[in-house]
Amino acid sequence: MGDDNVISFYPNGAAVEPDIVIEEAIGVYENVVIIGWNKQEELDVRASLNLSHSDILWLLEVFKARLLNGEYD
Repeated sequence: MGDDNVISFYPNGAAVEPDIVIEEAIGVYENVVIIGWNKQEELDVRASLNLSHSDILWLLEVFKARLLNGEYD
């Protein structure tokens, strides 16, 4: 039996914890860019190796446009 039958339940507001957000993303995405402040309060950016710099920039610009349009809560 695999982990396919395991369901995780998190309380409201659990997305405040970065580890939970990342855990919930496992196996969902084909390409990923992670942007955040590390524990030393430095900007840290990581991306899957199947993305070019132009792909990453495109993802950021699409996200920015959607964010400014109010598409994310």
